[in-house]
Amino acid sequence: MALAEMSKARIAVHRSVADELVEKLQALGCCEFIGEGSGAIDSSAMLHLRARQRQIDELLGDVRFAVRILEPLEVNKGSSIARMLGDIPTIGFSDLAAKADEGKFRAFVAELREKERKATETRAEISRLKGLLTQSMLLNSIKYPLEFFTTGTEMIGGAVYTIPKASVAGFVNKIGSELGDFVEYQQLPENEKDTVSTFAVLFRKTDVKKIQTIASEFSAGRIDVPKDFELTAEEERIKLTSEIEKAEKEEAVLCAEIASKAEEGLDMARYYGDYWSILSDRIESMISGVPTDDVFIWSFWMPRDCRGMVEKTVHPYESLSEFSLIEPDEGELPPTLLKNPSWSSSMEPLTLMYGTPTYGGVDPTSLMAPFFFLFMGMCFGDAGYGLVLSGVFGYFIVKHQLSPTLRKFFIMLTIGMVFSVIVGALTGSWFGDSITAFPFLSSLVPIKDALQFLDPMNDPMTLLTISLGLGFIQVIFGLLIAFKNSWKNGDRFGAMADHGGWILFLCGLLLTGLSLYGMLTGAVSIISKYIAAAGALVLVATQGRAKSNIAGKLFSGVLSLYNVTGYLGDVLSYSRLLALGLGSAAVGMVINLLAKLVAGTPYVGIPLAILIFVLGHLFSIAVNLLGAFIHSLRLQYVEFFGKFYDANGKDFTPLRNVTTFARLSEEKQ
Repeated sequence: MALAEMSKARIAVHRSVADELVEKLQALGCCEFIGEGSGAIDSSAMLHLRARQRQIDELLGDVRFAVRILEPLEVNKGSSIARMLGDIPTIGFSDLAAKADEGKFRAFVAELREKERKATETRAEISRLKGLLTQSMLLNSIKYPLEFFTTGTEMIGGAVYTIPKASVAGFVNKIGSELGDFVEYQQLPENEKDTVSTFAVLFRKTDVKKIQTIASEFSAGRIDVPKDFELTAEEERIKLTSEIEKAEKEEAVLCAEIASKAEEGLDMARYYGDYWSILSDRIESMISGVPTDDVFIWSFWMPRDCRGMVEKTVHPYESLSEFSLIEPDEGELPPTLLKNPSWSSSMEPLTLMYGTPTYGGVDPTSLMAPFFFLFMGMCFGDAGYGLVLSGVFGYFIVKHQLSPTLRKFFIMLTIGMVFSVIVGALTGSWFGDSITAFPFLSSLVPIKDALQFLDPMNDPMTLLTISLGLGFIQVIFGLLIAFKNSWKNGDRFGAMADHGGWILFLCGLLLTGLSLYGMLTGAVSIISKYIAAAGALVLVATQGRAKSNIAGKLFSGVLSLYNVTGYLGDVLSYSRLLALGLGSAAVGMVINLLAKLVAGTPYVGIPLAILIFVLGHLFSIAVNLLGAFIHSLRLQYVEFFGKFYDANGKDFTPLRNVTTFARLSEEKQ
């Protein structure tokens, strides 16, 4: 339940062995390099590193391009769930480095980019041709060559107009009277619902202004004919259809060629990408130092426990390097690395999800773990459900090579389900009331009764009292942690005033309340009032100490007692343990009742009852697991962490060999 102690180190190393040494430190995975500057601009070492970094960035860009293009074409796709569960290839780092062939990959990507460019251009051409085909279908009834309506001939031009139906007669008469025998037109077929009529008009180019004036007079709209069209509409349609078929075949050939390279290309991109990603991280760390032409100087954080490993790694290069521990700069806070025992380390992802503890502060992981596991068990509250899910999660843990974070998450859920089995057995909930609901399970009733301690459905107040009691204990525990932290940091008066006062006051109020209900008698009953009074006196005397005058101090101190409602609200929040536990049991009982009701139906009753039982309880498991996890976590984040937790730290992010598509075997790293 502590944070790992961090040490700051500095190393100066000759550039001839710098890359080799950093590679070994990266394999250790326990050194976080600190950026101290970019070094001299004219440093040959820095220029070389930056040039190499640009090359790696370009290669990683090619990797992302190849994966984006080829992944949808992959034939032997593994299950995404399996990959998430860690079912990925395992390879040694030396083998991974040997696989990476920069020249081969660049040539492959260049060819892939060219084929993708041609395929993209072909798709664009197909889209253009299909647009023209659609337009040719609209002009299909025109009997004249469409060249007349685009460029025309030396003497003749043409236009296609839409005329409001009410103006058709006037338009025809007007062009006849104005242009006489020097105009020819065709009225295209139309539907009864059309509000306009369409005319294809041929005229002398010298009359173009006249025809435009007439069209304007009758509110005619002009339909543009694509300039690509020269033949008749039907001939253009046939021509376009042929061109589209040809282009689609070309696209299919290009896509087939790309697809044929998918397996090979993805294999290269994934393995090479992992290797180059490792190189990129390494170079970025090397650039963080202050290099000269011959020497690199780096500073880094490392856990104090790892000092021996780092010194052992540096030792073979002692003739070309100098390693030393240094003190942090003034006001510099080390990064935070959680360090918890194995039984509670599964809770670390939940701690980090809230925020990283400030270095030197309190790590709440082990402090909240027992409460979280117990609360999750109480919220889920069914022994049958707990047995099923603990088996499922345990199978994933044993069967699959999960990532560290996912493995911790599954372990946390498994422990929570074990607590659910315990709570369910104590409250008599086995898939709801299955043992008593179904006669064929009656032989198990004595075992259930022997294990059962409480019946929440008939005696909810006892479970409510237990829930609120646990809530009060965790709230006081949070104040005790805050008290200890303030005392350790030298603020002893603040510890006594801000936390000790509330601990006395709240405990005194609880004991007084129990005395009033006759649950406490004798000396404890008498002392409880004095404990509450002492706590109130401490709060009144100290909570206004920031004020400048006595009246302000006294008023603020008295007003601070109102904050007891906040603590009361925090304790009442734990009543959700009762609500969710009863909800889980009630849902299970309803499912069993429905199964019993349909079981007597002739022929289909038993199969239908089994179906309702299985599907109903699977639904109940899914819903109640989500609720149990969220509400148990909320009690930690809101009611517990708020009492003491300072989450303003910075995660420890050491340089390490991080891969995406393959797992590095430990023996070869």
